[in-house]
Amino acid sequence: MKKIIYSLLLLIVSYSSFSQEIASDTTKDAEGSFALGDDDMIFVRELVRLGDSLFYELDQPDEAFKYYMGAYDFISEEGSINIKIGQCFLASVTEQKSEAVFYLEKALKLNETISSDLFYDLGRAYQYDERWNKAIKYYHKSYNALDSSKYDIIDKKIKECQYARTFYDFPNEHIIIKNLGPEVNSKYSDFCPLVDAVEDDLYFTSRRHEFRTDNPDILTHLTENIYHSHRSDYVNWATPYPIPMNTDDHSATVSISMDGSEMIIYRNGDLLLSVKEDTSWSKPKKLPSQINTTLSVETSACLNYTMDTLYFVSNREDLSIGGLDIMMSIKDKNGKWEEAVSLGETINTIHDEEGVALSRDGNTLYFSSRGHNSMGGYDVFKSTRDFQGNWSTPKNLGTPINSPYDDVYFMIRANGRHAYYSSARKGGYGEKDIYRISILDKDKELSIAKKEIAFILLDKDSINMLHSPQHTDPLKDIRKVTVHATADLLKSIYQFSLLSKADSVNHIE
Repeated sequence: MKKIIYSLLLLIVSYSSFSQEIASDTTKDAEGSFALGDDDMIFVRELVRLGDSLFYELDQPDEAFKYYMGAYDFISEEGSINIKIGQCFLASVTEQKSEAVFYLEKALKLNETISSDLFYDLGRAYQYDERWNKAIKYYHKSYNALDSSKYDIIDKKIKECQYARTFYDFPNEHIIIKNLGPEVNSKYSDFCPLVDAVEDDLYFTSRRHEFRTDNPDILTHLTENIYHSHRSDYVNWATPYPIPMNTDDHSATVSISMDGSEMIIYRNGDLLLSVKEDTSWSKPKKLPSQINTTLSVETSACLNYTMDTLYFVSNREDLSIGGLDIMMSIKDKNGKWEEAVSLGETINTIHDEEGVALSRDGNTLYFSSRGHNSMGGYDVFKSTRDFQGNWSTPKNLGTPINSPYDDVYFMIRANGRHAYYSSARKGGYGEKDIYRISILDKDKELSIAKKEIAFILLDKDSINMLHSPQHTDPLKDIRKVTVHATADLLKSIYQFSLLSKADSVNHIE
C-alpha cells in the first residue's frame, strides 16, 4: 500500500514535466496519439501499471481513470487501454457510466477478441445509456464469450432491458423530479434523505470529505457521515454541515419518525436510535438483539406512525431468502421488541432489497429491490397491505422515478404529495444525488395541462441553467410545448423553479 502511494507521488511530479517535454518534442500521428520512442514508452507503461494498481488492488476506479487517460494520450489506438477506461467508467463513483460506450466500442473495432468480458461490458454500458436494443444485442453476444456459470446473470440483464423498454414507453404521468442542486449534492455519493414534517430540515448521508481535518487519503475519503441542511427559503437549502453524532466510523441516516423526534442511524453494521433533545440529538443507542445480530448486517429501517412496529433490512441467515431482505419486529405489551420475522417471498427475492419506508397509515410499503421486475440496479417498488395483513405483489414505480441506475432510499411525506430519494441516474453531480419528487393530482385542472405533460425531470444541466445569468426566461422553452397550459399551471411550474430544456419535457402520445 505505502509502496503504491509513494510510486504515485513520484509519478505525479515526473508526469507534469514529462507531459510538457512530450508536448514540445513530439507530434501526433494521424489517429491523434503522440508518436513516442522506446524510452518514452517506458513511462507511459508505468502510467498504465499504476492505474492497474489503483483499479484492481485498491478498488479506486476514479483515481485509476486519471492515469489511464494520461496514457491514452499516447496509446489511444491500443484496444487494452480503451477497455480499461471503459471499465473505469462502469465502476466509477464520479463519472457517467454510459461514457464507457465510446471506449468499449473503439476497443471492439480494434480487436473484438481482446477481452472475454467486452460484449458483456458493452451491454452494461448501453443499458446505462438507455439504449435497450443495443444492450440486449451485446448481452446475447456475451453468451458465447463468457462461462456458462454467468448465464443467469446475462438472462437477468436481458430481462431488465426488456422491462425498461416497457417502462420508458409508458412513463408515469404527473411526476416532477427535481435534483436538489449543488447546495446539497456533491461530486461524491449523497443519499438516504430524511425530512421533517414541514420540510424545514434535511438530514442525509454523504461520502464527501470537505469538513474532514485528518487529510484523508484515497481510501478514507469514502467514509460515510451524516449531514444536516435547513431550508433557506421555499426553494433552496442552506449549505449542509456534518452533525456532532458522527464518529470516525461510518455513520449513515436510516429513517426519522413521523413526528421528527427519533432518528435511526446505521453504524458498523448495526442500527442505532437517537432521540431529539431540543435542537440536538442524543448519543445513539444500539437497538436490541431482536433487531441487530452479531453475524449479520442491518442496513435500513423505518417505524410505523405509532412507533410499535419496525421494518428493517438484514442479511441474517436464518430469515433471509437471499442477500438483504426486509424483516419486521413488533413491540409486545411491555414495550419490548419481539423476535423478527421475514416479510416472505412476496416482498423479498434472491436479490437484495433495501431502503424500506412506510406511508403514514402503515398500509403501503415502499422499498428498493434489485429483483422483481427491476430495470437495472435498485428500483423503487410499493406494496399495499389488505385487511388480513397480506402484502400485495410489489409494483415497480416505473419511470421517471426509476432508471437503469440505483434508485433507492425512497421516503414519502405524510401528505403523499411529495417524496425524496437518491438516484445514481445520469445528469447528477456525483455517484448518487438527492431528488425531490412532486406528485401532481391528475384530477385537478391546475395540476396538469390537458394531460400534455407526462413528467418533468430537472437534472444537473437544468438546475445549472436556472442559475445562469444568461437564462432570463426559465419558462421560454416550456411555453413552446405547453401551448394549451393554463396561466395558473405556468405560475405553479415557475414557483417550483421548473425550468426545462425542450428535451426535458416529455409528452404523452
